[in-house]
Amino acid sequence: MVTPLCHQKNAIKLLNSNSLTTVQDDAFSGLSHLEYLFIESNKMETASSNAFRGLRDLTHLSLANNNIKALPRDVFIDLDSLIELDLRGNAFECDCRAKWLMTWLKNTNATVSDVVCAGPEDMKDKRLNDMNSLHNECISTDFVLHQSVASESLSVDTFSYKNDVYVTIAAPSAESCMVFQWDHIEMNFRTYDNITGQSIVGCKSVVIQDQVFVIVAQLFGGSHIYKFDEDQSRFSKFQDIEVSKISKPNDIEVFQIGSDWFFVIADSSKAGLSTLYKWNDKGFYSYQSLHEWYRDTDAEFLDLDGKAHLILASRSQVPVIYQWSRSNQKFVLQGEIPHMEDVVAVKHFRIKEELYLAMTRYIGDSKILRWGTKQFAEVQALPSRGSMILQPFSFKERYYLALGSDYTFSQIYLWDDENKLFDRFKEVYIQAPRSFTVVSTDRRDFIFTSSFKGNTQIFEHIIIDLSL
Repeated sequence: MVTPLCHQKNAIKLLNSNSLTTVQDDAFSGLSHLEYLFIESNKMETASSNAFRGLRDLTHLSLANNNIKALPRDVFIDLDSLIELDLRGNAFECDCRAKWLMTWLKNTNATVSDVVCAGPEDMKDKRLNDMNSLHNECISTDFVLHQSVASESLSVDTFSYKNDVYVTIAAPSAESCMVFQWDHIEMNFRTYDNITGQSIVGCKSVVIQDQVFVIVAQLFGGSHIYKFDEDQSRFSKFQDIEVSKISKPNDIEVFQIGSDWFFVIADSSKAGLSTLYKWNDKGFYSYQSLHEWYRDTDAEFLDLDGKAHLILASRSQVPVIYQWSRSNQKFVLQGEIPHMEDVVAVKHFRIKEELYLAMTRYIGDSKILRWGTKQFAEVQALPSRGSMILQPFSFKERYYLALGSDYTFSQIYLWDDENKLFDRFKEVYIQAPRSFTVVSTDRRDFIFTSSFKGNTQIFEHIIIDLSL
């Protein structure tokens, strides 16, 4: 308990004390009828959150002429009778720590003195009483481990069906395409089904007219399409994909043009032939051969100036761009992205209507390109030795890049809207990451990280209020 320098029946004055730097919890316990409290002209820098607990009869409080930079949230919560509060002569930092006080000043019935900001520099000498917001949004984010799946994996995909969220995980070492479902009660992802195969490298889902299909790409034994059987609550083989067309599948891209559904498999074998397949209400059939002999590693479908385009990345040449021809209903080679050799993956994303590409390179720097009037131009290079994936994603208007690495920590980058560049945000350790996939359900956001040499990890994206 604080020892007062001046104590009357209903008043305490603590004045000119060099030793008083803080007021501890319950400092005035046993003084519930106290009406006046003056802690002035000391070296007080802050107070504990429960410093004034129980002082429900207090009408006048003065903390004037101290060295207060910040006060904890709800420090005045018990002061039901407060009429006047004096905070003059302090050194308040009007940053995130003052956000709660700014709001409290707007809502309290007490008369409060001017609260003058001593910092940051751009806030100096401004009155907190007059502010409706701080320049800093006082919000940060983090990625925390939510769940781990005890299996290596190469890719992850997600789909929604009848108000439930599902995830497919390609696990070659387990010789399976694992299907998980979000459990709304346990609040985690639980095993739902298991599609077995040989060296499965991709499990891509597509929902067509309330029918759920999973395209399963394999290195051996051919690739297949499975269909969800609602009566048995499991996936059953629906169709084989022509073995002669695909030798070494590396990526599956599913997309819709108009009312038609397609998927393309990027073939990375030396004699490979990346192939486009089209849905005809009975199944998928080979529709167009695209890129022969180029060891394609990734396919990316995107809308470019209102027209459907397809980008194929390759280990043996720079990425090429195809444009959909409405007249002959085929993809036509349009051009290439120069000076981008050895790109293993390409992903597109948009920030405020600007179109960007994330180009992953295993050797050298990965690149961020922005679409201009007629071409893509480099805007940022990211050191990425040993990277197989540079994945853009966003949560709640915050834009991220996940840069995997086979040799060191993977990096999460966050978009700086002022400088129009990505800054390093967080490191995460994942053994040989191969994909980062966003899954959202029950107003929660997750990122699945596939690993070629370790467990598949599920991180949750959380919001942190820095004003607390």
